[in-house]
Amino acid sequence: MGGAWLCTHLWEHYTYTMDKDFLKNKAYPLLEGCTLFLLDWLIEGRGGYLETNPSTSPEHMFIGPDGKPASVSYSSTMDMSIIKEVFSAIISAAEILGKNEDEIVQKARKAQTRLLPTKIARDGSIMEWAVDFEDPEIHHRHVSHLFGLFPGHTITVEKTPDLCKAADYTLYKRGEEGPGWSTTWKTALWARLHNSEHAYRMVKHLFDLVDPDHESNYEGGLYGNLFTSHPPFQIDANFGFSAAIAEMLVQSTVKDLYLLPALPRDKWANGCVKGLKARGGVTVNVCWKEGDLHEVGLWSNEHNSIKRLHYRGSIVNANLSPGRVYTFNRQLRCIKTNTLPSATSY
Repeated sequence: MGGAWLCTHLWEHYTYTMDKDFLKNKAYPLLEGCTLFLLDWLIEGRGGYLETNPSTSPEHMFIGPDGKPASVSYSSTMDMSIIKEVFSAIISAAEILGKNEDEIVQKARKAQTRLLPTKIARDGSIMEWAVDFEDPEIHHRHVSHLFGLFPGHTITVEKTPDLCKAADYTLYKRGEEGPGWSTTWKTALWARLHNSEHAYRMVKHLFDLVDPDHESNYEGGLYGNLFTSHPPFQIDANFGFSAAIAEMLVQSTVKDLYLLPALPRDKWANGCVKGLKARGGVTVNVCWKEGDLHEVGLWSNEHNSIKRLHYRGSIVNANLSPGRVYTFNRQLRCIKTNTLPSATSY
């Protein structure tokens, strides 16, 4: 399933760049190969669902029916979440490339409806496995069963509120402890839930200065040079931190922009972020004052696009033309349009 996870990035790359040549010549052939593998790997299980077997949920265990710890079962939530992302990607790519009638696309579309859905456990959290096993370590550092929320897209505040409520409880249950990569992943997950308070708590949790002479006493935190401690140093938490902060300030689909969705307004009352890339080939500048949106600038170098701007329940359509900068005020009204001088000016 690691290869399938990597293939989700092919579609992500396209959504940020809108590079159709890349999609046609590089991404789509790899997505085809990945989809062929997944269709072959899936088996029919109980109730007619398509499932994976064997299956694990990275580095975590469960208590089996015999009362003993185990780590291998079938159809872990992470497995199914990754497959849903890949199938969604190849179906969307086929629509863009005019390949809807390809046999593999037809098979993926049929299989998509038969994938085991994400389920809610008896205690109200997201089930990590196909069976509601007992969790021997409720504060485990991994949150693999929340892949559909982040980095995936199958759990969203707008479309799956019940699953979001369960994801909220899952994060609460897992707790705040863990190494840096776990901390930054949880930051991004809380941001996707538009929970600024908990996202900020995780940001603060990362900023724990580690004494390199006694780093075994720490789990996570930062060295004096801002490298993240596991311990020892692991770069994924540094990259994850950048991604999580971006998620707190701007979230996107190809058609939608969510502005300041998880801004801790009382902690970061005033600020600006410039040059954030959003899906749909759009670049975003955002400034806020006293915790409220002040101004947002959008531009696209190569693509005409219609973006839906979301801010605190308000939704406004913005028509963007290549080579122009559009500036909107806090009411999301366009107040200024400038010609983009050059790509290097911003």
